[in-house]
Amino acid sequence: MKMGAIRVRTKLLITVVLLIVMMLTIVGCGEKAVQQDIDATNSGNVSEWLENAELDKDFTVEELYENAKKEGKVVVYSMSSRIKTIKESFEKEYPGVTVEGYDMRMAEIFEKTEREHAAGLNNVDVLFVKDSDGAMVNEFMKTGILHKYIPSDIGAQIPQEYHKYAFAPYIEMKQVFYNTEAYETCPVTNWWDLTKSEFKGKIMLANPISTAENMGLFMAMIQNADEMAVAYKEAFGEEIVLDGTENAGYEFMKRLAANDLILTNSDSEVVEAIGAPGQTNPPIGIAVSSKLRDRSKGLEIGTTYEMEPRFSVPAPAYLVIADHAPNVNAAKLFIRWVGGEADGAGEGLDPFRVVGSWPTNENIPTEEETPPLDTLNVWDLDLDFNYDHLNKINNFWISVLN
Repeated sequence: MKMGAIRVRTKLLITVVLLIVMMLTIVGCGEKAVQQDIDATNSGNVSEWLENAELDKDFTVEELYENAKKEGKVVVYSMSSRIKTIKESFEKEYPGVTVEGYDMRMAEIFEKTEREHAAGLNNVDVLFVKDSDGAMVNEFMKTGILHKYIPSDIGAQIPQEYHKYAFAPYIEMKQVFYNTEAYETCPVTNWWDLTKSEFKGKIMLANPISTAENMGLFMAMIQNADEMAVAYKEAFGEEIVLDGTENAGYEFMKRLAANDLILTNSDSEVVEAIGAPGQTNPPIGIAVSSKLRDRSKGLEIGTTYEMEPRFSVPAPAYLVIADHAPNVNAAKLFIRWVGGEADGAGEGLDPFRVVGSWPTNENIPTEEETPPLDTLNVWDLDLDFNYDHLNKINNFWISVLN
């Protein structure tokens, strides 16, 4: 063999080895690779702020606290009114760092964040939101308006599927609620039961057009239409016949709407109507799982964790850092606090450790009445599918309501 050929093959071998090393390095760098890839894809380079923010680097709590005290505060746009309780515990744990928490509707949070970013107004540090339709990931994270931050010691305690898109300290789900005075057990065991004539005019639901988690449930049914078709046969004893729809998921939406569905503005309205005491023929409905805590208000509400073909689809609550966050160290400290810290002993997650809520940190148990997350038969959350099909499914829903 000629020496030139040997040198060519040697160079090729070295190139292959280097490529393999580079690939392994990318995998090992995890969060940094994801974050910088987002910025490089959309702006051509990694911003100076992002480099200085060091979202991929580990800091001790003590280091973060010292730097956060220099910043003095953390500004949070929150989907939950429980931000007030988090504020109290955080400021008690970390004197000298104030939480400015704003309780807002999610649509308002995203609209305000996008508007401020476009205007170069760096007002917010942390967003506390959900993303059942994929808009946050595709329109905010992939464009560099928001950034993923997961402390590695906490991330090590969380299954990969619950920090695939961003850091989710806990998840909730949409599920069926019923009146426990009127029914000894849940009167439905299959999603198709909600379309039966015996429940005509008795099913309540916050409008999915304005409630992303409800539309997320429908999108999971559409994505897993084969399972919905099998469940239909179990409910009615015959194969499903589609009435002008694409698949069994769309057909479920159509028949549910046609069953004189009662649409509300919120899940609170749903559980209050279902759980009011003294009813003989109460409605049933779909609401977020953590509404079970409203039993403390005197509501006679119960739920089921077994539905065919699957119980539900996860609706994670995400904590993300805003681009050019002015108080990035305080933001990191706040996210750790709400995440319950690596050992699960932090009090920041306590307001969300309620029945019907599932901490993702494996060191934090669910409440006594809530079955462990890994025992539930749920659909996978696919935000790419949801985002790609959102407009089509929204338009379909509007059409079947008319």
